Amino acid sequence: DCGCSSGAHPGWNQAWRTPLRNALDELRDTTAPLYEQGTAKLVKDPWAARDHAINLWLDPSAESRRRFVEAQAGRALSPEEQDRLWKLLELERHALFMYTSCGWFFDDIGGIEAVLVLRHAGRVIRLAEELFGLSPELRFLEVLAEAKSNDPEKINGRRIYELQCR
Repeated sequence: DCGCSSGAHPGWNQAWRTPLRNALDELRDTTAPLYEQGTAKLVKDPWAARDHAINLWLDPSAESRRRFVEAQAGRALSPEEQDRLWKLLELERHALFMYTSCGWFFDDIGGIEAVLVLRHAGRVIRLAEELFGLSPELRFLEVLAEAKSNDPEKINGRRIYELQCR
């Protein structure tokens, strides 16, 4: 609640930022080890693969994917292994995107900028369910409920997520 805002709503606070950050950090801390374990048998270095995946996001062509597997896996991957790898990398992409800076610099957790952050978190949750058979959503929502909106109709981060991000 540093007080920096757009100035459009005098008297509003940004106390929602800490609970939002806590919810995102907990989600990241839950899924990061699972990503690492899930990719350990597919690539030489899970975190280097994540970092190099930018090339896949910029050029998702079959040739780009072939080069990526060659460089990061160092061996041929079966189609099933490749599908799993792409999903694991997508999980990490959204885990990075949920920290996008625009989500933090506006007046309320109910703004489109913070909602975008929550949508990326929602994608991480859905992929965690699909890939690992677990859902970190309940705990995420518990922490997110602490992020009180300045708009009484929006209530809190949990309510905003449930209405706009599922």
